[in-house]
Amino acid sequence: MNIDAWQMMGTVAALSFTVGFVDQLRLTYKTKNVDGLSLLQWAVFAAASGMFAAYYVHLEQWMMVAVSIFGTCCCLAIFAMIMRFRKS
Repeated sequence: MNIDAWQMMGTVAALSFTVGFVDQLRLTYKTKNVDGLSLLQWAVFAAASGMFAAYYVHLEQWMMVAVSIFGTCCCLAIFAMIMRFRKS
């Protein structure tokens, strides 16, 4: 596996972006408060992350595939918590 500087920069950027998902996931799980979260936004994030994963599979960039799949899972978990904790 040969990783160039551009791939490394993309991976660091994707990991940095995904860290925000992890913190939102932690905070939402802890507080069960979803008042300020947009269901549509998290659905779009999940779909985009999933499409990025498919694209990176096509490019055979496995590090980016792993980051994208992890991001997709975080987004889907937040989406599920919004559905579960939303006040009717």
